[in-house]
Amino acid sequence: MTIPVLDDKVILRPADLEPSQPEYAILGTFNPGVARYGDDIILLVRVAEAPPVEESGPFVSPRVEWDSGSTRYVVDTFDRDSVDASDPRLLRFPDGRVRLRYISHLRLVRLNAIDLTIQEILIPNELRPSASWEEFGIEDPRITQIGDTYYITYVAISSQMGVATALMTTKDFNSFERKGIIFPTENKDVVILPEKWNGNYVAYHRPVSSYMIDLPSIETSLSPNTIYWGEHRYLFGPREGSWDSVRVGAGPPPLRVASGWLLIYHGVSPVTPESPVGRYCAGAVLLDGENPTHLVSRVELPLLCPERSYEKEGFAPGVIFPTGAIYTENLGELLLFCGGADKVVSVLKLKIDSILEHLARAPQE
Repeated sequence: MTIPVLDDKVILRPADLEPSQPEYAILGTFNPGVARYGDDIILLVRVAEAPPVEESGPFVSPRVEWDSGSTRYVVDTFDRDSVDASDPRLLRFPDGRVRLRYISHLRLVRLNAIDLTIQEILIPNELRPSASWEEFGIEDPRITQIGDTYYITYVAISSQMGVATALMTTKDFNSFERKGIIFPTENKDVVILPEKWNGNYVAYHRPVSSYMIDLPSIETSLSPNTIYWGEHRYLFGPREGSWDSVRVGAGPPPLRVASGWLLIYHGVSPVTPESPVGRYCAGAVLLDGENPTHLVSRVELPLLCPERSYEKEGFAPGVIFPTGAIYTENLGELLLFCGGADKVVSVLKLKIDSILEHLARAPQE
């Protein structure tokens, strides 16, 4: 049983944008980082694009090269019988290595905070791949405001550093400063707490073990400066036989509520013919308001599952992937921004009480 959705709408579709390269096609606009800025809501939207593939032609994998400081896009090709392409996002080689079938960058979308209409769409140079660790693209940003600074964590992919999480900061969403990789491969779904705790920044991250001794789980980490992270601790992980049995990962940065910190996350169930990447649903945990590294409770049933058409049909069918939230405390309403089927950006209006009631029915940890 999922919670009621007061309203939902699709904010952005691939057809709403032009590709960054004339010969490319946009496959998806999804998984936005979200923040309030002045009277607006800012989205940093992941845009995945690739050159078209002929039905009987080789598979392609685009990447970026740098030559004397200039950027150029390169397309590598692979024979169809040399790779496993069952996952629509990846090409998997016999030795276990993978390549992406697209390359992603970020675009800045400015929304009217009242009616959520799009005011402006920009593609700043700083939001394109522009560092060696971004060779295969930048993905899935999350935005945390602390003071007058916005901390943007994002996934950076390269042949040198694999799938890692990097950090950039901004004060005005006009200029961005890269801080480099903060969680090396493979680690993603990193969000930063909107307050310091005991003098430290707090992050929630999701490392992946190549030996699969453990399933991909959420851990906490502390830092004096957002660059160097330590004191890693396990927070929670997948549950056997449940809707989140394969892996879990943080959604938007935690939200302060009366009973503590609310962390919305995604959980994944096994691959099926209908869900070739697994079925992604949204859950929630409550963290201690005095100790945000301590888990208080966790929902047994998901908050939201891919029930709407734009979540069931798309580039990766069967996916709702929450990445940003705007909480209007006086109304008790939450705007949850999500990626739908790795294709569109959607926003769902929820009552915060319905999430907390869902949590209240869960066993205390």
